[in-house]
Amino acid sequence: MGMNKNFKLFLIGIFSIFLTLICFTQTASAASVTIGPYDFDDGITNWSQFTSNQVANIPIDGTNLQLGYAFGLAQDTKGKVSTGGDGTIASDSISSGDRSQYSKVNIFLNQNGNYISSVFQGGYTSTGTNRENVSPSSPDFMIAPNGPSSLQGITSSAYNILGNPSANNNGTGNTGMTSKKYYVGTDANGHPAYKIMGHFTRTNNSGYKNGTYDMEVEILLRASPTNSAIVQREMYVKNLSTDTAEFITLYSEDTKLGDSNGINNDMVPVYDLGNKQGIYVQDTYSGNNYRLFVTNNLPDGFNSYVGQIKSSNWATGFANNLVTGTGAEANNNPKGTLLTGFGDTAYTLKWNPTTLKTNETAHFGSTMGVTAKPYSIMTPEKTYTNETRSDGTNMVGDTLKFNLKITNNGYGAKWNYNKLVDKLPAGLQVDASSMAISNNGGTSQPLDESDYDVATNTITVPPGISLTDDQYATITFKATITKAALTSSGGENTITNTADFSGIDVGNNETVQKTFPASVDIKVQPARLNYTFTKQVKKHGDIAYSQSVDAKKGAVVDYQIIYSIDSGSTDSVNAGAVLDDVLPEGLKLDTSSIKIWGPGDDDNGGYHQDHISTGVNAIGKGQRVKVEFSATVTASSVGKLTNTATMSNVTTTGNQTFAKQTSTAADVNVQNVDAITQVPTNIDFGSTNMYGQNKTLHNVSTLGELVVSHPSNTPYNVTVSYDNDSADSQMTNSNGDTLPTDATGLIFIKQRTDKDTDVGTWTPITPTGTSIQSSNFTDYSTAVNLTNYIGAGNWQLKVSSNTVPGAYNGTLTWGLTESI
Repeated sequence: MGMNKNFKLFLIGIFSIFLTLICFTQTASAASVTIGPYDFDDGITNWSQFTSNQVANIPIDGTNLQLGYAFGLAQDTKGKVSTGGDGTIASDSISSGDRSQYSKVNIFLNQNGNYISSVFQGGYTSTGTNRENVSPSSPDFMIAPNGPSSLQGITSSAYNILGNPSANNNGTGNTGMTSKKYYVGTDANGHPAYKIMGHFTRTNNSGYKNGTYDMEVEILLRASPTNSAIVQREMYVKNLSTDTAEFITLYSEDTKLGDSNGINNDMVPVYDLGNKQGIYVQDTYSGNNYRLFVTNNLPDGFNSYVGQIKSSNWATGFANNLVTGTGAEANNNPKGTLLTGFGDTAYTLKWNPTTLKTNETAHFGSTMGVTAKPYSIMTPEKTYTNETRSDGTNMVGDTLKFNLKITNNGYGAKWNYNKLVDKLPAGLQVDASSMAISNNGGTSQPLDESDYDVATNTITVPPGISLTDDQYATITFKATITKAALTSSGGENTITNTADFSGIDVGNNETVQKTFPASVDIKVQPARLNYTFTKQVKKHGDIAYSQSVDAKKGAVVDYQIIYSIDSGSTDSVNAGAVLDDVLPEGLKLDTSSIKIWGPGDDDNGGYHQDHISTGVNAIGKGQRVKVEFSATVTASSVGKLTNTATMSNVTTTGNQTFAKQTSTAADVNVQNVDAITQVPTNIDFGSTNMYGQNKTLHNVSTLGELVVSHPSNTPYNVTVSYDNDSADSQMTNSNGDTLPTDATGLIFIKQRTDKDTDVGTWTPITPTGTSIQSSNFTDYSTAVNLTNYIGAGNWQLKVSSNTVPGAYNGTLTWGLTESI
């Protein structure tokens, strides 16, 4: 048998005098505060206190680079990366003018042992270790009142968290952090984590309008849990004052890429990452191609950001030069938008205003990576939105829409996205029909429902997409929260869902697949209406119902639907709801088999009617509605027939309204038909400039999946054919021009030997058909997913130098061959 689908190729001098009166209007508490390593729940449980710093490095696979991070000094007197030993790490900081010293964040590139700075450093000398000059012109974390600031703006000495404890505050009132402690721990992946904790105080200075605060503070550096070479910079704060604290959090750095000595590489412009993610800078220092990027892709990430020419006012880039102004995010810039001119550049991140009552805490974070061509920095995200309610709560019965996104934040990079695995926890019921994938914001394509395994509650998708710089792919699906998400006693609970994104950094010549995890926590509350809504199926004549059965065409299956309310439910259901079930194509309802039990009917009661849709009387606590019926399988092709029931117009005694509630899904797997059930809809070779030369192109993406059903116990193979001489299949542009070819072939596939992880051999696609694997397949199941054989990078197109420019489209034919 054969199936046809398309693929395509795209070719182609005033002076002002100000008088500032300085006075102090409030006094911050100076009470002694006991600092302990577990005062904040940062997720690390093995902290130990040290008196000098340590330095960590994250290897960047396939390169001579590592991403380094530390508090304090991380280079020696020769500009080499050190192992630590900075004894000033917990010393009182000194802030004067736009300079601050000690306990400073230090993220850098380690290139064969050489220290490559990401922000301006004071440099190194052969005679001293220069501990006081670690990122001196970067204030790092700052807090400011949510209101107007002084004419000086947001200055480092008046607003940074580290402050100036031992020099009478430099007249700013910003005492900063005292009683500092430096801790070292390790995260769940074995990466070092470092933090500095202390007691932060500030007394408002009317000349700076910098506010009065009394807080415990933790500043934390740790590797991203995503497995990428990314460092998270975080801050936890706790309000110790008896007054409510209101403030805006900022993070600012003076950018620089390269050797920490010299100034030439300090003149780097700042660009927008796009999608309101953050900023990046890049430079070609000493012939290398470096890129620094800062994102909000982590919990409690920043909301606003700007690039600016360095100024004593770190809010200069925001609207009206005010800390309350909007930043570049307000413009929703595309990636690559220039945020600064060329000069001594800097950036500032800003979080939405925070209000903390006494002893309340808050958390703030941003990520930073520094890389070089051609390495991929993969940034996975897993998020969800509640489509049932918008009050910030999640309850049993709610529908959640999940977004699983992975972005390549690399530089000159190319990453093949091979697999997504999301094993959902108990308490999330997937709607397999809602699964879809989109490439770089393009049109969503539905995924084959066989990508979801109801038995293991796992989604497995082979995307077949190649992602270059700043490109992303998104997989979405919907799931309903069930009672299994609650505690064993039915109380509030938090469930965690983790997805694994896997692929190969082919642009960096890697050959081993690497996995990047992303998680999201979902806090679930018990609903006032505690109900269960199930639909199950069985073969006609069997006794027990289940979530799925295998059946042939002509077989009869029995369905059972039960909607019940727990006896301990707070609310019950009023009369007027409607229960319905519309069978999918491939199933024929036996109207004579329909039987319905109302809320007051016992199992020996019930009544018959010739349609499923029925109005429902009031359902009390401990009562149920039940429907049973039979259907005949009429589908002539293999596949999964998924079906759910619905309850609409549901109102409760607690005045809640549900427009629609959906049951669990019941699946009928139609078997004993050998067929190709899914083929890709588009194989895209991208665009190129020919320059009068022959070129061999690789496909950049494959949209759609290749899925085979082969329950028969005989070996088989899958073939693909293309005829460049046939008007029905040949690649042509809008003018009717075709692609010239020679005896070696035009389109090639990477033919494997016996598995999709083989290196493969480039084999021409012929008019009679080319097998995607040289040996036969022996997977005898109803949903054999072969997408990894035909994904990104698995096709070649040989384009002749005399090809006429244009957008070319052609047709491939797929076939299933049986072994004799």
